[in-house]
Amino acid sequence: MGGADSWDIPDNTDIPGVRAKEIEHVVLLQRRLGPARLNVGPFLGVYAALGAAFIQQYIRSEHPIIVLYVAIAVSVLHVLSFLFMHWNVSFKALVSFRKVAQLIDAEYVQVIPHKFSGKAEIVPLEIRQTRDLQTGQDHTELAFEFRKLRFTYHPDSNTFERLKFPVHEPFDYYLKASGYGTPDKVGAAVQQWGLNKFEVPVPPFADLLKEQMLAPFFVFQVFCVGLWCLDDYWYYSLFTLGMLVMFECTVVMQRQRNLRELRSLQTPKMRLQAYRAGKWEEVPGEALLPGDIVSICRPKGGPGAEEQVIPADCLLLGGNCIVEEAVLTGESTPQWKLPVGGGGVSPQEHLHIKTHKQHVLFGGTKILQHTGDKNARLRTPDGGCLAIVLRTGFETSQGQLMRTILYSTERITANSWETGLFIMFLLVFAVSAAYYVLKNGLQDPKRDRFKLILNCIMIITSVIPPELPMELTMAVNASLVALARKMIFCTEPFRIPFAGKVEVCCFDKTGTLTTDHLLLEGLAGLPDRPPLELVLDPNQIPAAAAEVLACCQSLVLVDNELIGDPLEKASLQASRWSYSSDVAMSHDKKTRATVLQRYHFSSNLRRMSVITGLEEEDSVQPVPVALLKGAPEVVRQHCKQVRFTVSQS
Repeated sequence: MGGADSWDIPDNTDIPGVRAKEIEHVVLLQRRLGPARLNVGPFLGVYAALGAAFIQQYIRSEHPIIVLYVAIAVSVLHVLSFLFMHWNVSFKALVSFRKVAQLIDAEYVQVIPHKFSGKAEIVPLEIRQTRDLQTGQDHTELAFEFRKLRFTYHPDSNTFERLKFPVHEPFDYYLKASGYGTPDKVGAAVQQWGLNKFEVPVPPFADLLKEQMLAPFFVFQVFCVGLWCLDDYWYYSLFTLGMLVMFECTVVMQRQRNLRELRSLQTPKMRLQAYRAGKWEEVPGEALLPGDIVSICRPKGGPGAEEQVIPADCLLLGGNCIVEEAVLTGESTPQWKLPVGGGGVSPQEHLHIKTHKQHVLFGGTKILQHTGDKNARLRTPDGGCLAIVLRTGFETSQGQLMRTILYSTERITANSWETGLFIMFLLVFAVSAAYYVLKNGLQDPKRDRFKLILNCIMIITSVIPPELPMELTMAVNASLVALARKMIFCTEPFRIPFAGKVEVCCFDKTGTLTTDHLLLEGLAGLPDRPPLELVLDPNQIPAAAAEVLACCQSLVLVDNELIGDPLEKASLQASRWSYSSDVAMSHDKKTRATVLQRYHFSSNLRRMSVITGLEEEDSVQPVPVALLKGAPEVVRQHCKQVRFTVSQS
């Protein structure tokens, strides 16, 4: 590592491991410089020997045909060595790098991901001086970046670990957090985690065209064009090459267009009030840092304000929010977000985002409605909800989705094992035919040996039709155009040839293949009726059942529109009750129910419940009533009498 002696680098002699679900192991590498590279030094020696042999035969007035043939063969191998460096990462590591055992000698890292997790990459090993946020002491950090994720070295365990964010702390830690107290701590946090931004890169046209032209099929086509030119097929060869380059250019332009479309889908991040150095200050969404205390509210005014999204993953500390998470889950149903300080969790319990997602505001989602907490530990200046930032950048849920799009599984090409098996079958006949031509041609002393060898090579290469790459390119390009007409954008066109092998497509039915509008068929299991008889007439529905349908739900009124779960909307409509701002009224105006406390649906408990204050027309004061709904087997546990079995339900 250049300049490593001036840094405090651990001298551990063991090869470091990796603690990450994405990576299987890493290999420490050091660059080979100049002639030390295996595709430079050895070939220079061979070229020197061939040059000496050529000069020697020329001095002796001998015809150096053998030397020329050998030189051509060596040149082809030399070119293939550079191409294989582009096609295979392991070959590149072998040729251009040498393995080392100690970190102090390493300059690069070969990252080997787990199977079906993508392809290996060679990334630089970075070294820098950073400051610890807890102790304030400076220390040397070794790290590498792999697919927008940063992995840092920990000397105690001799492992590289994914950069840690405060996402597994006890809830008491978050409730007592007070943000960054000094500008120095803000600077140290920026150095550790970086800015809160992720962008979809659009590679230049030349880079994408280079990638397309270095593909094995294209290289094979150029090789065939060269053979045809040597056999005096100039017009046909140059026309085929021009057509192929033109089609590759159209594919590159289509890829760039799709990436720009994907980039344009990113919505602007809202500006937030952050509590830093003991005071509130407005900061852009890109400047947020993990550990920041922020105030989150629905965007107000200005062009495009309604399109602004939450800039980072945050834990809700005070207040209530209703958010739309369609960009992450595809579900249009708004989600309620509850504060961790409102009860329901133990201060000593550790945060687990998947389990406690009802307390987490995810980056990229939209705030539909918010209610601030006036009794929160820190009072927000704009009446927003108090929250603490958990993750930023590509570590957020939206960033992980973007990484999935950018770094999906390794490249799929048309040369699958089935195609390879078919080509090998044809190759047997091609080699046999070439051997027959060569054997008979060598028996004729008047036949041109150069043309003979050229014809044999062309026989072997004819196993793969010369027009196959161009035909595949035309098919892919036509597919891209057809998909674009249906507003379907493909970021990886090379996967299109495999779409014909798809036998089963799985969809989330409601809202995807069908409308999200549901109709209630009726209620079953009502008193004094057969267990499976359906009743839809509101006048025949018992009062208790109507109260559950109207009040035990998570619907919310946003901009004078009732939004929420389609099933709950259908149930409320069937009950003929009206609902607004946690107050439900029966259709005859004789019963009024006010939601006092709502316990939202939990996938772990498989139930939802609310506590309401029920007021009849002649009642003196509201009567507290608990209403419950959920899976039949769960509700049955809370019932004194069950009129039918769970299987019947």
